[in-house]
Amino acid sequence: MATVRVSGIQMSVGNKKSDNLPRILQHIQESDCDFIVFPEMSLTGPNNDFSDSRTLEAWDQIAAACRVSYTVGVVGTGSRADSITYIQSRIFGDDGEVIGTHEKLIPTESEREWCRPGSKLKTFEHQGKEITFGCLCGNDLWVAPGFGPYPDPRLSHQLGERGVDIIFHLNASGTDSSYSAYYEANLELRAREANCYIVTVNAAVPHNIVNVPSGVISPEGEWVAKTQVDGEQKFNYDIVLD
Repeated sequence: MATVRVSGIQMSVGNKKSDNLPRILQHIQESDCDFIVFPEMSLTGPNNDFSDSRTLEAWDQIAAACRVSYTVGVVGTGSRADSITYIQSRIFGDDGEVIGTHEKLIPTESEREWCRPGSKLKTFEHQGKEITFGCLCGNDLWVAPGFGPYPDPRLSHQLGERGVDIIFHLNASGTDSSYSAYYEANLELRAREANCYIVTVNAAVPHNIVNVPSGVISPEGEWVAKTQVDGEQKFNYDIVLD
C-alpha cells in the first residue's frame, strides 16, 4: 500500500505573475506533502496577457522550489506554443524536472476567444510512489451547461478506464451559486464512476464565496476532505492506495 499526502491551496488568483508567483513559491517552500496542487491559471491569471519569457523564468523558479522541498507541484498556468495559447496544468517533479503537462481540452465558450483546446488526454506516473494520475482543468470535468454547447467526452471516466489512482482537478469556478449542486454532484458521481480519488482545488474569490469547495473525493463518491467556500483555504489529506 502507498500513502500519498496531498495539499490543496485554495488561493485567490491575480491577473499578474508578480501577484501570484511569490505566494505559490511560499506555499511550496512551506509544504510537507508529496503533491501540492494550485488552482487553474494560478500563475499567470485567467487571461492571454502574459509574457512568454517571464513565464519561463517563473516555471524555473517553481521547479527549483519543488526540488528543494522534494514535492510534486501541480500548477495552473497559461502557456504558448507557436503563438497559440493554452490553459495548462504543469506538473513539476520533486526532482525539479517537468513530469508533463495537461492542456485544457474543453475550454468554455468565453475562454475559446483567447485560447485553443488541447489535443490529447494524458496520464502520468510518479515512480517513487508507484502511482498513476491524470489532470483535468475546470470545465474538462463537468462540461457545465451554459458555457458552450460541447459534447461531454466524460474525461474522468476515460482516465478511470486507464487505471489512474488520482485525478487532480484544477478549477476556477466562480461564485454563481446556481451551479453549486451541479458541480458537487459531478465531482461525487464522477469519482465513483472512475473508481479513483479526485483532488479538486478551486480559486478563491476575494470578499465572496465560491460555488464549490476544494477538497478530496473518494472512489466511493464521498468528500473525505473539504474546505470552506469563503476566502483562501488549505487542506492536507493522506490518500492510502491499495
